[in-house]
Amino acid sequence: MQKRTVAATLAVACASSLAWGAPGDPYRPSVRWASSWKEAVEEATARNVPIFVTFHQDG
Repeated sequence: MQKRTVAATLAVACASSLAWGAPGDPYRPSVRWASSWKEAVEEATARNVPIFVTFHQDG
């Protein structure tokens, strides 16, 4: 039981440290959330890249 607690604590600590990491170079190739469709189209047009749309459904 104690081993599971330690493993879970380490997993949470590692995950939270990744989430709080410093942001990288904004010009590095990456996938980010666009605030609006218009913003996504403008950025994709400027970068000459496709727009990837995903739908996630729980359950």
